[in-house]
This record gives sequence, C-alpha cells and structure tokens, in this order.
Amino acid sequence: MPGLLQTESYARAVFNSVYPPLDDDEIDKRTADRLARKALFARKPVAVLNFIVEESALTRPLGGKPVLKEQLHNMVEFGELRNITIQIMPHDRRTHAGLMGPMILLETGEHQQVAYIEGHQGGYFVTEQPDLGNLQGKYGILRSQALAPEDSAQLIERTAAGL
Repeated sequence: MPGLLQTESYARAVFNSVYPPLDDDEIDKRTADRLARKALFARKPVAVLNFIVEESALTRPLGGKPVLKEQLHNMVEFGELRNITIQIMPHDRRTHAGLMGPMILLETGEHQQVAYIEGHQGGYFVTEQPDLGNLQGKYGILRSQALAPEDSAQLIERTAAGL
C-alpha cells in the first residue's frame, strides 16, 4: 500500500510489523512523517499522482479488518480527486511488468524526470538513460495491465463492503 495513501492506523500497523521491531517513539515519528507528506495533496499547483496497487493489498488485513476497511474507504476518497488516479493490478493477471518491485516516477517543477527505487536497505534515484526510459516504459505497460480507474474504485468498494 503506497505510503501517501495510508491512513494513520494503517501506517502504524505497517511500522508495528517491521523487523527488527521499532520502539513506540520511533513508530510515532515515522507515522507522523508519513502523514505529513500528505500535504502534497493540497499543494498549489496541484500534484498529479498516479498509483498502481496490487489487489492483494486490498485484502491483507494489516492492523485488523477495521483498519483495512478504513484504509480502503480512504483510497476511494482519494481516487475521487481530479489529480489522483488509483488503479488496481488484479489477482488474475498471470504476470505483469512490476514484478521486480515498486518504483516511484517523479517530475520536478522544471520538468526533469527521475525515478526512485526503494528496497530493504534504502533507496536510490535513477536519473540517467537508458535506465530511466526503461522504468518509464515499464510504468506505461503497468498502467495498461491494471484495471481502469473506475473499475479499480468499484473493486475497492466491493472489497471494503465485504469486510
């Protein structure tokens, strides 16, 4: 579940599940930091944000079913904003272009494109070709393989209703 879409309860559940375990102060700090990044949603000019989320994230009861249900309703609300697109990668896709892990594509105010790749030991930026172009191509394929935004919203709503 992308950090920018997480509710406070869901983010706490994420940080409560890491290994090695974090102390309460560190969980509070990381949760507050994650929630503070949501200021991006209210920025002027608005940021255009696109998310592709694995369907399994909609069904994993991280934090318990009430936490997940709140998280799913939060996703539906964000998806209704004009500047946010949420697409779900369905379970029944046998393969897709994102199986090697998550990536974040960014564009600066000066229209410079960069990618951010994060792993267990930290992350790094990709700014050079051909790697940057390959990641952008991968993202285009992912968008075509995922459900349309409207179908994704319906799936999220159905999943929440089933909890």
